[in-house]
Amino acid sequence: MGERVTLKELRIQSGLTVKKIADTLKIAPSSYYNYEHGTREMRISQVLVLAELFEVSEREVIEAQLNSRSSCQQYNQRKH
Repeated sequence: MGERVTLKELRIQSGLTVKKIADTLKIAPSSYYNYEHGTREMRISQVLVLAELFEVSEREVIEAQLNSRSSCQQYNQRKH
């Protein structure tokens, strides 16, 4: 299995801003920020849109969100 890519990394690799993605998903930038930090889950329809925007498979978007959640949890554990 390859490297554990997060949603933030997919966004940066795609050259997109949080605002651009949030506008495309018709959500607030803060909502998308929560997806990137693993504190909120996306709907399936949003996964489909992000896969198209990032030019990756739906599975890669789902795995990236799971990796985002895992990274956030690891960070919080180290903090405490």
